[in-house]
Amino acid sequence: MNTNGRTRPDQPNVASSFSELTHDAIELAELQAQLFSLDVKETSKSAGVSIALVIGSACILLGTVPVVLIAIGQLFVEKLGWSLSAGYGVAALIGIVASAGIGAAAYTRFRNGIAAMKRSREELTRNIAWLKSNLRSRTQARAPSKD
Repeated sequence: MNTNGRTRPDQPNVASSFSELTHDAIELAELQAQLFSLDVKETSKSAGVSIALVIGSACILLGTVPVVLIAIGQLFVEKLGWSLSAGYGVAALIGIVASAGIGAAAYTRFRNGIAAMKRSREELTRNIAWLKSNLRSRTQARAPSKD
């Protein structure tokens, strides 16, 4: 092999280099799995709260809200002299707005919970980039020069 008069340093041991790289990759995979597990737990907690909010919203809407809305409609009829249809229509609109507000709160909490998974995705992307870079740099360092 032509070295152009330069002395070559000792060749790296391919087996030990591959072993080190494999060890690093396995360690990264373990850490990635731990991070994913933590993110799933955090997301589950947030999703659980969101689901509970949706169920609570549905129970309130189906259970007590119709009675309250009828009472509000009757109040409009009696105190303001509105027709029954106008009083009940405005009361129904109030119910729809209240339900939409609770639903929006549930949706916001659910989106925030899902955002926690972004951390795992970003860390995995960085780990894959590091592994590719490390493999590329080790391959280029071992490639014989064509001088």
